[in-house]
Amino acid sequence: MKRARPGAFALLTLALASFSTLAHDQPEQKPGFFRQLGDSLKDAGQRMVGAKPRSGTRGHAGPLYTPISGSGKIVGLFKSEDRQQAQMGRLDWPRVALTFREWGANLPCWTVEATIWTSPNASSVETFQACADAPLTIRDDLGEEAELNDNARAKATTDLMVGLRVRPGQPNTGDQRTAGPNPPREPFNVQTSRDGVAEQARKVALSAAWVSGYLRAEDLYPGPSGILTPFRDTRMWIAGFDPNGNRDK
Repeated sequence: MKRARPGAFALLTLALASFSTLAHDQPEQKPGFFRQLGDSLKDAGQRMVGAKPRSGTRGHAGPLYTPISGSGKIVGLFKSEDRQQAQMGRLDWPRVALTFREWGANLPCWTVEATIWTSPNASSVETFQACADAPLTIRDDLGEEAELNDNARAKATTDLMVGLRVRPGQPNTGDQRTAGPNPPREPFNVQTSRDGVAEQARKVALSAAWVSGYLRAEDLYPGPSGILTPFRDTRMWIAGFDPNGNRDK
């Protein structure tokens, strides 16, 4: 039997040392956008959707949507659309203007009046309650329920909503917020002097966007290049606050 040369042992030792260093230097994988729900799901299933296991849900935060009056058209309003066409700005209708009738930085669930436009001259109004921290869920490819986690919610209400602008040349009302039919230049980036109100308003608007299908899970996933595609659909916006609706007084 031939003996291995000293140089071979040196190369093997160097390779093993390099592998050990690489394994220890790998950064911890960041949580994904979903976590599985339900006591029957195991940790492995939770990791499959990119989230660390954690107990409890947001159920205590209140329901996503509770109808009060009107036709209930907002539920699933945008869900059957061609998402690519919407993102390219090729769909004009429907549009939804959200007016907050009962609101407050410390109020977990707000009363929302939605003006739904189906053409420049046709609209209907419905009122519902939406909770800022209600679970945002989908049915995944395994047929199980998955919930949008805190990282994705924060991305939606900060990067996505704050950065959204109406495309150049598209009709808008500038800095003025109205119930339509045209959106303001910055649909969700409201300016308020009361601490926490603007942030809570975007959270409530996110609940409305989710229940209507205006905002979906794929809008928060990075593409094949690893870069998040900018959200460009401006057919929903915050129209304003009822001055008599402040519940933080």
